[in-house]
Amino acid sequence: MPSYEEPAVHPSVHAPRSAAQRRADTERLLANERHLWLASSDPRSGPHLVPLSHVWDGGVITLLTRRSSRTVRNLTTSGSVRTALGSATDVVLIDGTVELTDPAEAPPEVRARYARLPIDADRVPDAVGVCLMPRRVLAWRNFAEMRGRLIMDDGVWLA
Repeated sequence: MPSYEEPAVHPSVHAPRSAAQRRADTERLLANERHLWLASSDPRSGPHLVPLSHVWDGGVITLLTRRSSRTVRNLTTSGSVRTALGSATDVVLIDGTVELTDPAEAPPEVRARYARLPIDADRVPDAVGVCLMPRRVLAWRNFAEMRGRLIMDDGVWLA
């Protein structure tokens, strides 16, 4: 799978991207990057941040992790999550809700997404699927793009 590449010219020399271009760049990043940072929280233990492999189907971010993980405990408590991907000069933050699924009971289209992840759910008995539905997406590359950084709100793309 091709890796996402930083813009060739430092992004601060560019005019702000349109919302449509930011969306296209965000979807390309989601499709081409293998990992994202997933942040969850629990009132007792506080914030928790981990890198996880993911796949993007154009609407749902799919991950696999261990059911016994702190991440899953936090998600069970709160049901909401924030993910981050990109770099300091090409930031994408995604807030969303999650559904935890048993990989063995998932529909065929979800199992197909699981098959593209490094954790093999058939060989990891403790595996649980995390289906993340984006609700809010922010994307920016420089200070000039801060004003228009909201590109999805309440689950609806703004472009």
